[in-house]
Amino acid sequence: MLGRNRSEPALFQYVNVEALVPKNHFLRKVDAVLDLSFVREAVAECYSASRGRPSVDPELALRMMLLGRLYDLGDREVCDEIGMHVGMRWFCGMNLHDPVPDHSTLSKLKNERWGESGLFQQLFDKVILQCSEAGLVSGRHLSGDGTQVRADASMQSLEPIIEATEPSSDAEDPPGEPGGSTAEETPAPSLKLVSSQPKEPQPRGGWKGHGVKYSNQTHRSTSDPDARLYRKGKGKESKLSYLVHDLIDTKSRVILNRKVSEAHSSAERRVCIEMLDEVLAKQDVLGLPNRPEVISLDGGYGTGEMAAALLDREVLPHMPLQAGLEMEPVPTWKRPTYNLPQRRSREEKVRHARARNRVRELQKTRGYRVSRSLRTRSEHTFAEAKTLHGMDRARVRGEARVQVQATLTGAVQNLKRLATFRGRRRPAGAQAVPNGASMARFECTGAASQLRNRAEHHRWSGQRLRHRPRDGCRLASVQCRPGTSSYPHPLR
Repeated sequence: MLGRNRSEPALFQYVNVEALVPKNHFLRKVDAVLDLSFVREAVAECYSASRGRPSVDPELALRMMLLGRLYDLGDREVCDEIGMHVGMRWFCGMNLHDPVPDHSTLSKLKNERWGESGLFQQLFDKVILQCSEAGLVSGRHLSGDGTQVRADASMQSLEPIIEATEPSSDAEDPPGEPGGSTAEETPAPSLKLVSSQPKEPQPRGGWKGHGVKYSNQTHRSTSDPDARLYRKGKGKESKLSYLVHDLIDTKSRVILNRKVSEAHSSAERRVCIEMLDEVLAKQDVLGLPNRPEVISLDGGYGTGEMAAALLDREVLPHMPLQAGLEMEPVPTWKRPTYNLPQRRSREEKVRHARARNRVRELQKTRGYRVSRSLRTRSEHTFAEAKTLHGMDRARVRGEARVQVQATLTGAVQNLKRLATFRGRRRPAGAQAVPNGASMARFECTGAASQLRNRAEHHRWSGQRLRHRPRDGCRLASVQCRPGTSSYPHPLR
């Protein structure tokens, strides 16, 4: 018999929000690893201790921002979703009758009040520290790359620019460049946008730039002046864009640093060195168990200057060179020079040549081939950020605000990895290993006991296993990836 829904709205309903969220829901896993106990102290200086109305709970606002990045929602959309999504309300610690903060509150907190407090970078570093303490991050092998992110500005917003103050007639060099120095420094001229002359009315939305040549030297966007015209490769369309750079732990794909910069051809190499210096300086803060030793990069980084900078930091560069594969002779000169700039130039040329030859030597090793095959993991990280978390296009305008969006997205990606890693089930027959007991020894009685030794190896999965072989056994010392029960190395 065909049924009919005869339920009627009840005047009073008693609901337990905890019971409505499934036990295996992903928000439960994220909530189990998310620690926001530091938030109130981090933003305390942004509020007055004795004046004004009570603000929205900072932890509640930050959880709402994380939900927006996790599900690729804008501020308005995340407020609407929280209003009708029980799981999101539970994640934010709200009951069904609690009002949802207004979307303008989230926007002002992100872009204005909390912008200079460093809260988002602290959250990013805290999540990395949790990943390191859980044994997820190795820190020895890194991968770096950059990707193009379209700015929230239209090509129709481009306007020509002129200098607000004309340079003096007796100065031959353009302002802002070396040369032509005077006793009294003059401020660099600012740029002013020139409004387009009134023309015949055009259809709304039509392109008005036919026949006009646009470049970053002659035009700026009135919507987002920090955005620059950029194209990732030949034959592609130039768009108003930013560059987002990642430095990840290759083993776990945990993002160790993420920065936003102006879209420029040399920005990837410069920002990569800056990110590496920050990771080296914050190694204790991030809890990295190992100092970075190897970094894998693509061909865009393969210059002698980049290789020399990495080798000076005692990090081995695994990257293809733009200068080719053949070893090059170190340059020499017949006569010494006492001209200091010329001498420095010669020293730099020698330094770069030796660095390129060192990279060519590394390219012949087996570790280089393995490193190159794993470098694509940085591409996977960008694909995840763009496809699932809205980093294909900037949602805000201005480099500082886009940096906040990128940092929150990176924190969400790391939280996903940490939640997944801690949520893995222990293999059957596994035993808990006490803290500090990372080494296990067992002795083999011959080839017939290899299966038993492999089972023992599975039982100690995630810990370093020291094996002392006897006659007839081919098992060697191995080290598993934490949280797995597979045998990672072939028998010898």
